[in-house]
Amino acid sequence: MKTIVIFGAGIAGLSAAHELIKLGYKVSVYEAMDQPGGFFRSARCSHSNMPSEYSWHGMGPWYHNTFDLMKQIPFYDRGSLYDAVLSRPIDFGIFPDNTEAHFYDKGLKSIPEMFGMNKWEFVKWSYIMLKTWTSNNRSKKKYSKLNAARAWQPLLGDTPYRTWRSCFGPWVGSDWSKVCLHTTGDFFRKQLMTKPAHYHKADQDGPAWTQGAGDGWLLLKGPSNEYWFNPWVKYLQEKGVDFYWQKPLTKIDFDGREIISAHSGDHIIKADYYILAINPFVTAEILSRTPQLEKQEVLRLFKPLIQDGPHIQVSFRLAFAEEINFPRERVAVVVSDSEFNLTLFAEEQVWSKEVDLGRNVKSLWTGTSCISSVPGRIYRKPVSNCTREEFIEEVKSQILSCNALDTLIQQANGGKSLKDFPILEFEVWHEWEFSGKGVKHFQPKWVTTTNTQPYIPSQRTPVANLFLAGSHTETQAHVWSIEGAVESGRRAAKAIDRRVSVIDQYFPKWLRIICRIDDLFYAVKGPHVIDIAIGVILFSAGWYFMKSW
Repeated sequence: MKTIVIFGAGIAGLSAAHELIKLGYKVSVYEAMDQPGGFFRSARCSHSNMPSEYSWHGMGPWYHNTFDLMKQIPFYDRGSLYDAVLSRPIDFGIFPDNTEAHFYDKGLKSIPEMFGMNKWEFVKWSYIMLKTWTSNNRSKKKYSKLNAARAWQPLLGDTPYRTWRSCFGPWVGSDWSKVCLHTTGDFFRKQLMTKPAHYHKADQDGPAWTQGAGDGWLLLKGPSNEYWFNPWVKYLQEKGVDFYWQKPLTKIDFDGREIISAHSGDHIIKADYYILAINPFVTAEILSRTPQLEKQEVLRLFKPLIQDGPHIQVSFRLAFAEEINFPRERVAVVVSDSEFNLTLFAEEQVWSKEVDLGRNVKSLWTGTSCISSVPGRIYRKPVSNCTREEFIEEVKSQILSCNALDTLIQQANGGKSLKDFPILEFEVWHEWEFSGKGVKHFQPKWVTTTNTQPYIPSQRTPVANLFLAGSHTETQAHVWSIEGAVESGRRAAKAIDRRVSVIDQYFPKWLRIICRIDDLFYAVKGPHVIDIAIGVILFSAGWYFMKSW
């Protein structure tokens, strides 16, 4: 029986363990924390039992590997995770400070209204989007170095530009000042073109339904560890996976050909295969302790991979002593004029009634601050330089200034304004350390930026028994995400055993053909195939006009 050691009990590490234990390998998982989940984990506040999350997370219609995996994990005696713990789609809305909220109610026709675009701006917005969808090498090599917000800025007015970029944090999961055009365009292509749709059975919320291209995202019906990771670890333990908690990887022994052992403090770990499913910042540090290993072809990518530093995405909770109603079901709020790029969601809209919201809590809003470099409106400091108290006051101010949100609250609560609901507690995820000199986190988060695309490593390494997993590795998801983590774990397992199955992302044949044509133009430094097509159309129209005249 071949032995496998996996470092990291986040989604990627657990996905790899899940696949390999099924195939008869002896699998051990070592985790630095005292619980699983990585960047998806949850906890409860010791003083109030209120649930808290590293961040709040959605699952899109292109999360094929994630949903396939969840169908294999039992949720105690209530069926699979896929059947028992997923919500119905949430309804993302754009909530500005001084106008009404807009939702994706009419498909693509909703976009101009949502972002305040006129018809000509919508055409120009579509032009950039289409260019990202119809290019392959050009997108990976050129658009990956272009900031997405800056690419659209010259084509949009001030309001639609600021509103459009505000969705990059909540939707793409990135900082709009750093995310590249390649990542952003590919994200929306998958969201709007994915196949197949995912069928969901009828439940207490209504009849059977499907989640397909363009549909809303799903959440868990309870805190992440309670509704996903604890059942998953229990299932894996029953299958034979051994877990070792609070055992961080500290050193790797390399003989020039393969890994001969690993260390967690004084504990020496030996196996046939090793999978590093830990964040790239820690991986880079571990590799630096073994220079001969750090210089290997794939592994030497980690230094430039982390050159832009961690992504500061701070999650928080607002607990209310009274229940707050919404006029729509499952409303996700993008506070589009927020300096901190805030997103909000009321957990009780999707969580099961059995979930304890905490002592005396009637409504529990979870939120994230997605950008750290823009000064707030009170203290004129970015998140990265705020104290915890300053951060809390800034977030309160930005939420209470959102008239679109307040209008909906008044509609659903008999004219009662948001400021009339007493805040019982404002909690920030406990691992964030605030100071005037910078915000730090025990586990720094990596996301794709305009500088990192060329350095994303594959799951295979030149070292025969060393493999990588995590959303920072090469996947078809092309974005730091739950789906990227699951896919990477499966691909790392497949690199060890070809029997492991990985579901590819859908890519229409007609789009592949256009991308190949553009690859030819890009190879000879020619213009984009869309620009050529537009030029041909304009020339033909001009020729026809001149001939008719």
